[in-house]
Amino acid sequence: MARPQCADSLLSGMDSSTAAGTPSSPSLLRVLPDVDEGALRRHPCIRFEDLLPPVIAGAVEQEVAHGLEYERVELGEMTAQWRASRPLGDVYFGQMRRHANWETPQCVKDVLGFFESAGFVDWLGRLAGEQLRFLRPVTAYRLERGDRICLHDDMSDPAHAVSVAYNLSRDWVTDDGGGTIFGRVTGITPLPTPIDSPIPLQRWEITDAQRFVPAFNSLLVMRLGEEFAHGVGTVTGNRSRLSLVGIYGRC
Repeated sequence: MARPQCADSLLSGMDSSTAAGTPSSPSLLRVLPDVDEGALRRHPCIRFEDLLPPVIAGAVEQEVAHGLEYERVELGEMTAQWRASRPLGDVYFGQMRRHANWETPQCVKDVLGFFESAGFVDWLGRLAGEQLRFLRPVTAYRLERGDRICLHDDMSDPAHAVSVAYNLSRDWVTDDGGGTIFGRVTGITPLPTPIDSPIPLQRWEITDAQRFVPAFNSLLVMRLGEEFAHGVGTVTGNRSRLSLVGIYGRC
């Protein structure tokens, strides 16, 4: 795999007229595909393949796999995963913690900033057919063998509108498990909830389910609403399922 500093060179070379550290630089914006206005209203879950140049995606993969510190998240028997930790226990704000002596390449900083940039949010807004706003930085998640994420709607806040998941699972196959499931809600059943759970546990039933095997360097964009639910099936392979996940809100 190419070394991170090679990725830095490629990123800056994509547009020599723009500073590499600018989150909304054309060198990053140009990777976004053309989209039809409001396509997410007609197709509420859309995947875009090969989002970033491979060497840049590889540098982000190395950061998420080896550079970040993680904390365990378990919700009853429904969800088990590792989430990148942040200072002072703040789940969604502040920089994700890095291992001591780990140096994050500039190209990775650019990609993380890119997901916060006005250009990316505007692109999502065109896809969703409504004006959106950045809510919080993307967070890295790691799932190991036996981990899973129960179906949920991500509607802890009614302003939530769109979720994105940038996948970093290389050479994944169906037998590895860990596929994303998305569908329309047909029923919700309350479940016993541990006293330390931050949210009430529920079991969602869905129809018209779409299933996505993790694909390296792909971006899955999902429309959020109480009528939709998504989750991740149990990982059955022996490799880590890696991703960056973000939520964007209505203005």
